[in-house]
Amino acid sequence: MPKVKIPRKSTIVDMTAMCDVSFLLLTFFILTAKFKPQSIVAVDVPTARTTKAVDNAITITVNTEGKTFISVKEKSTRFAMLEKLADITGDHYPAIKGLSKEQMEFFSLSDTWGSPIEDTKRVTSMNGLEFKKYQEDQMPGIPCDSTNNQIGDWVMAARYATGGDIKIAIKGDKDSNVEYVKQLIKRLSEKDIHRFVLITSLATGGGAETPAAETPATN
Repeated sequence: MPKVKIPRKSTIVDMTAMCDVSFLLLTFFILTAKFKPQSIVAVDVPTARTTKAVDNAITITVNTEGKTFISVKEKSTRFAMLEKLADITGDHYPAIKGLSKEQMEFFSLSDTWGSPIEDTKRVTSMNGLEFKKYQEDQMPGIPCDSTNNQIGDWVMAARYATGGDIKIAIKGDKDSNVEYVKQLIKRLSEKDIHRFVLITSLATGGGAETPAAETPATN
């Protein structure tokens, strides 16, 4: 009896559709990805093994020279924070009063701020190129001493703007003098702020910055 011959089928697979889908997915991921912005104030944070994620926070950065800077993620929070600062400190800092809507919008677009309050009008009147150069070369930092506790005023404005629903995070360089951070904590304590988080990187590697567990401030 003759053998039944099974007809051979082509093994060629048309990959056109799969390639189209792959490129569409790749395009989608590229267009929707959010890249981490370059840090304006470069600090090498210390490492820690204990981590705790914090989404809503005002971050105070202390560089190796002891200068302090503030960062707030949300644009709307930055705008409201500046409004509250003018309301609660306008009598003490007359220069913060009378900011135009354009100047306040300019401030709200700045991720990191490091200028004395009395210089806010001048800085928010800069154009984009001038402000970029100012951030890179001339930012003097926010005053943080017993006679001029502007960093405390900024933090209080942020708390009023958010109804108190905001964390205070401290990000210091591991090679800077620890006295700088101690003085910052003391200034926060003067504003009755006794809880904060410390920004660190994972000790196991990877370089990702993560907030450490909450630590009570000490005088």
